[in-house]
Amino acid sequence: MTQINFYNLQQESEQDRRLFACRLAEKAYSLGHRVCILTGDDTAASQLDSLLWSFSPTSFIPHEIITGDHAASTRVSVAVNKLPADATDVVINLSDDAVDDFESISRVNEIIIQDPELLEQARARFRYYHQAGTRPEMIKL
Repeated sequence: MTQINFYNLQQESEQDRRLFACRLAEKAYSLGHRVCILTGDDTAASQLDSLLWSFSPTSFIPHEIITGDHAASTRVSVAVNKLPADATDVVINLSDDAVDDFESISRVNEIIIQDPELLEQARARFRYYHQAGTRPEMIKL
């Protein structure tokens, strides 16, 4: 069964959300996982791409942006709007919607910030996963 984690940050900015996604990806990558970060559009993917290169002066996370259903050639990838078929290990969802067909994924990570609109979207994603028969875990940070 897919493990679904909701990381509830106390911060309000999208930049804090992206930084946490980078740290989460770095940790999963260091543990040998394949990571796909799902973004909602090209702009968000580009911002995350830049941040993955610069968020930490002591780490290096080789990654690539992928579109469509192309398979990733690196262990960390940034997908735009749609997960590739090979995204089955760790997914970090930064899009507005829940991950479709998540049953084939080992772990889905959702990151919540304290923005009213984004909180409502997170609640909808939580309900979606719960109604699909999973037990999402809420982690307050």
